Amino acid sequence: MKTNEFEKRNITPEQAIKILRKNGIECDEKDAKIILDFLYNLAKLAVNQHFKRC
Repeated sequence: MKTNEFEKRNITPEQAIKILRKNGIECDEKDAKIILDFLYNLAKLAVNQHFKRC
């Protein structure tokens, strides 16, 4: 998981595993890290796209 030193991540892989398991998705820590990377990148893209329109 590549993180920028200025980027704060509030959800840990362990928390993600619990959330996913609660919703019927089983994954290990490696998969949870990949999912979190994807979701953080997607969120960053959405925010950047929104502010470019303004």
